[in-house]
Amino acid sequence: TKAIAEAGKRLNISVHDHLIVGTSGHVSLRAQGLI
Repeated sequence: TKAIAEAGKRLNISVHDHLIVGTSGHVSLRAQGLI
């Protein structure tokens, strides 16, 4: 996520969240306070 966010900064694109989806559910890194 950090590498994607850094690359996005160069293109003036911001990362608002990173979602991880699996067979048992999903998690938002923003909701977890990690972004």
